[in-house]
Amino acid sequence: MSEHEPTRRERSRRRTVAEIKAAAMDQVREAGAESLSLNAIGRTMAMSAAALYRYFDGRDELLAELAADVHRELACALEVAVRGGSAAARVRSVANAYRDWALANPHAYRLAHGPHGSGRHHAADRIVPAAQRSMNVLLAVVVEVGEPTGAPVPAELERQIRRWKSDLPVAVLHFGLVWWGRLHGLISLELGTHLAATGVDPALLYQGEIDALLAGLRHPTPSA
Repeated sequence: MSEHEPTRRERSRRRTVAEIKAAAMDQVREAGAESLSLNAIGRTMAMSAAALYRYFDGRDELLAELAADVHRELACALEVAVRGGSAAARVRSVANAYRDWALANPHAYRLAHGPHGSGRHHAADRIVPAAQRSMNVLLAVVVEVGEPTGAPVPAELERQIRRWKSDLPVAVLHFGLVWWGRLHGLISLELGTHLAATGVDPALLYQGEIDALLAGLRHPTPSA
């Protein structure tokens, strides 16, 4: 047996981990992360809740692992959306794919963008790269459209951004962070039904925000 080939025990463990995560994700998608119950997973798996600790340190670690999977799933959706069309059309496609995915998977979206999805306490080696994939898609389409306009980035903020990433101009990285924050903010308001009292159509508001973001780039390609 080669050193890279998993043993029977390792294969069995991987299958069990996958089954636990699938059962857990079913709970999250149905009722949110707060509903996750190790006892319920144990019943689904015909295992005791205590036996689950052989595979995960606890509920928080399991939720973090699920959040990593969600980040990766969202990144895949954005990577598909970025294909084809003009640069501005790709911006719209990516932004709309981001909202569409969130509306189709509200509890998963909240998990990925909540405390368990930050990578600060668990699964950082999986969460951070997966989340960065989505950001890389956003940044790539910004670069294609044009150079951000607006005031220079303050010196201290520029230093912090440079510590985060150094492969693109600071103005682009700053614009990408602001763009992400604005889109995420509207999506979060929509998911929480906070816009209902205003009578404003969230879809129209979101499209207007995409227009505003495109207008913040110098010499944008006409949208398709």
